[in-house]
Amino acid sequence: MTQSHRTRLENSCILLLFLFSLGMFLFSFLHHSPAEAALLIGTEMDWMVQRALSLVLICLCRQLKKRKRAALDTALILFLLNIVRSFPQLTSPRHLISGLVSLLLFLLFFHFRSDFCCPASKADQKRGFSILLLSFLGVITNAAISYHYLSPLLGTGSHTILNSLTESLSILFGNGSTLPVPHNAQILELTLFWFSWCCILAAFLYTVRPWIAASSRHESDLQHARTLLNLYSQNNCSYLALEDDKQLYFGHQVDGVIPYGVVGDTIIVNGDPVCADDDFPVLLQEFREFCEKSAHKLFFLSVTDHFLEEYRRQGFGSVKCGEEARFSLAEYEISGKKGAKMRMNINHAKKAGVTIHEYCPLTNRDPDIEAAFDRVTHEWLGQKKSSLLSFTMGTVGFDHPMDKRYFYAENAEGKIVAFIAFVPFLGKDGYMADVTRHGNDAPGGVMETIIYEAFQAFREEGVHYGSLGVAPLAGLDDEKAGLVEQFLRFIYNHLNDCYGFKDLYRAKEKYSPTEWLPAYYVYLPKHPTPDMFYAVVKIQNPDSIKEGIGSIYHGLKEHFSFPGKSTS
Repeated sequence: MTQSHRTRLENSCILLLFLFSLGMFLFSFLHHSPAEAALLIGTEMDWMVQRALSLVLICLCRQLKKRKRAALDTALILFLLNIVRSFPQLTSPRHLISGLVSLLLFLLFFHFRSDFCCPASKADQKRGFSILLLSFLGVITNAAISYHYLSPLLGTGSHTILNSLTESLSILFGNGSTLPVPHNAQILELTLFWFSWCCILAAFLYTVRPWIAASSRHESDLQHARTLLNLYSQNNCSYLALEDDKQLYFGHQVDGVIPYGVVGDTIIVNGDPVCADDDFPVLLQEFREFCEKSAHKLFFLSVTDHFLEEYRRQGFGSVKCGEEARFSLAEYEISGKKGAKMRMNINHAKKAGVTIHEYCPLTNRDPDIEAAFDRVTHEWLGQKKSSLLSFTMGTVGFDHPMDKRYFYAENAEGKIVAFIAFVPFLGKDGYMADVTRHGNDAPGGVMETIIYEAFQAFREEGVHYGSLGVAPLAGLDDEKAGLVEQFLRFIYNHLNDCYGFKDLYRAKEKYSPTEWLPAYYVYLPKHPTPDMFYAVVKIQNPDSIKEGIGSIYHGLKEHFSFPGKSTS
């Protein structure tokens, strides 16, 4: 069976699960016949369990569509619990059908379990806790309401809501009911107790799974990834794989790592896979199969041309997405006409009393310096008109600096007014300016001074390259460009108010890079869909759509506004 047929069959199973769960939920409200109204409280409790089970399965369908392993494990546990719950009551058509369908779904999903290989993302943590809390409250509320309205049938007279809640909690926590109920109802109470807590335990395990995965990543996988980065990284942004917002895929057939995030049904990768050149085709094919099995589309950001032909050979589409400002430090000079503006800015900062220093937190950690960095960051954020970018941008990361380098500027009064954090690439033969921040009191030219002094320090150490990262959408000047590149060029030329693409290119250009290297988007399927581009925007800034609409609105308002006419 081909992978595409497996995917369609798996999606059909998920649809069947959704319809089955929805039917279970709706049917639980269509049982109010006179005979059932006279039954004891256990019957209503049984319906309550059915509602809770069906709602949890409905919630899991979306995660199963994303091929989340934790969702599959939870669903299999719930199938087994429903089978066990239905087995003693197979004489009832409802329980017989529910048990048989649960058994069928269990066998189908268990058969396809190898395709459900995506780990839980950090975004599931808050959602998981919300589902856990709502499920627990729902169990208690439904049980309390059941006791309240059915207690007269037990011959106990009127029963307050508070009494009903107390009785419900007693059952859930294993103390039994104080109401005089028949033996059959006591058995159902015991069943309700174990079933409810098994569901709560399953939800709890599903909730904490992201932390379990994150913990192992930071303890062992993180160091393994760091070793691979220092051996093989040729992409200037590869070191951002060690940031907390990345999940790590390690090769099974070859030694390599791929950092990624997930938005909807699209997997986003920042930079190229990291491995030995000879191992790249195998690692890429393996990761491609991983995405196909889990029914995800695939989108690589800021890919270099180093492996571009191999991407294309394996069926990926590609488009130029910008240019990286690269510096050959042995050749980098700011003399002459080309470096006049750079010299002028540096001289301005020097006359203002700016001095540059390197901070090494691994050898001598200083809380005062780090507090000053925090203050500069807070001031810098106050100057911005948009939210802080993530995924393609790193963090300061003093708790785990590893191979990062920090340079900062002090003014004439000794106050820290700006800093830049650099990350390595090319096996520490190059450093990219990743986190760049300046405070309110920073004099003009301070960032240029930090960059220049840091590059000089790197060159003296024998480092060959510096980088300012990619200027997004810059250099898209192919007149025979395809539809995707024409779309990106339109964004660059007409939506500058949303992000400031042209301003960012000019800001990098003033440093006089020795070369501009092309960067690419690479994607599968070969023709990207709109939701893939939405995922690219969303993963970098969840608020970007709202901010972009606001920027466009204000831009149009200013563009079409006319001075008012005076009236006499």
